[in-house]
Amino acid sequence: MTLGRILRLLLALVVAIAVPASAEDNVKRTRYMGTAVFSMPTGYTRSATNYINDNSHSAFMLSQAMFGDLVELSMLRHLSGDFKGKNPMSVKIKLLEEGGALPSIVYGASDLTKAIGSKIFYFAASKSIEAFGAHLHGGIYKDPITSDRKTFYGVEKMVLPLITLSAERSDEVNTFGVKLSPYPGVSLEVGQRDAKEEIYNINYFRSF
Repeated sequence: MTLGRILRLLLALVVAIAVPASAEDNVKRTRYMGTAVFSMPTGYTRSATNYINDNSHSAFMLSQAMFGDLVELSMLRHLSGDFKGKNPMSVKIKLLEEGGALPSIVYGASDLTKAIGSKIFYFAASKSIEAFGAHLHGGIYKDPITSDRKTFYGVEKMVLPLITLSAERSDEVNTFGVKLSPYPGVSLEVGQRDAKEEIYNINYFRSF
């Protein structure tokens, strides 16, 4: 083995040890931080049950609003994939109630027990624009690996009484989809992330 090859192997080993997780793993860890449009959190606190099938990875999420809607606790159970059997827990705390020109704002922490990595802290805001049948969402979170502050945003627009179009951008990746609401509180979502990952969600928002 030549000296050049030995040096390349040593460099590769140092890089592997120094980098705690790949970019792909980092993106996976920032998904499903509480009830969401597709993956990123909204500024609302709600009670919901969600089944998620994301590019052949499936998960089940249970969220519960407490103290009215001041706090939301959620648990995500990975049913398959790299994180199978792990149950990250998250919390949202409402800071501002939506009203007039003001959005609903929450402060949250994802993966409180560090089941799949480190905690992820974020602020999220949502605003309903009833005149246009639209919901706007956005926020900022601290990257769990680089500690950089990153933004995300999304929009939902009702185009027919039972059909809503949705879009989201996070980690420089776009997600587009359509939501069918056949019954109050129930929605079926089909989406595509980065023009290659298929997403299928079943959501049930509970009123109790």
